[in-house]
Amino acid sequence: MSTRFRITIEDWDGDGVVRIPDQALQELGVDVGDSLYLIEEFVGTSRCLVLSKTPKIPDRVDELFGV
Repeated sequence: MSTRFRITIEDWDGDGVVRIPDQALQELGVDVGDSLYLIEEFVGTSRCLVLSKTPKIPDRVDELFGV
């Protein structure tokens, strides 16, 4: 999936809340009540947050060599 979404962190009783668009949920194959992992990744020197169905994103090298 290469779709990108710009979202806003909202306040919900003092906690930061992120609403995930329905299109993103459908593309991930998840629904309300499912668990996702929020993973910190670096793209070059840019810090990114990634939603994933698995606790670890495979290294690109692993993908290239079929590990």
